[in-house]
Amino acid sequence: MNATSRSGNNPKCPDMVLYGGPTSPFARMALVLGRELGIPFRYEVLNIYTAEFIDRLNPLRQIPTLIVGGDTAYYDSRVIFACFDRLSGRPSMLPGDDDAQATRIALLLGLTEACLHYRMEIIRPDGARSDETIAKQSQRIERCLDHLEGIADRIVEGPLRLEQIVAGCALEYIDFRFSTAWRARCPVLSDWSATFSRRPAMVESRPDE
Repeated sequence: MNATSRSGNNPKCPDMVLYGGPTSPFARMALVLGRELGIPFRYEVLNIYTAEFIDRLNPLRQIPTLIVGGDTAYYDSRVIFACFDRLSGRPSMLPGDDDAQATRIALLLGLTEACLHYRMEIIRPDGARSDETIAKQSQRIERCLDHLEGIADRIVEGPLRLEQIVAGCALEYIDFRFSTAWRARCPVLSDWSATFSRRPAMVESRPDE
């Protein structure tokens, strides 16, 4: 992933660093949202397994983590979404009181989480890998994709918003870590994703692997 840097003098945006990993889909969602909102922050890729410096502010040592002013940490991704949205001073990209949209975002985040668990399981060494867990996560991914295709019009239509950013990153992560086979049976999501993926913030944040 391109570890881009950006700084600015917006008084509403004190010195901020967003920490992510080279392929973290959740860090990418936060990064894309921040870029789309024009938030001035630095983005740095770290090795979460050796990043002991972050423990003082985020004892979970998870990414993404947003460090503000050098001494305040915000996590997880949903908290960072809200922070960026508030600081932007622009019309909100969050669902607000739209519970249906918030539920779709939760589904998209759950889909991403399932794919992450799938990936972590398949790279475990022989003897430690669980075929049952792999099958469970695979089925969960497929169910989510089929459901999302059925409500795709609600996701892809309308102005740019968090829901679409989460969807775009989630679907590319499925391609990256699971399979592209879903595209044949989910034409609405597939066509929209192909277009959305060309946005500059998506291109610049795409993993290099």
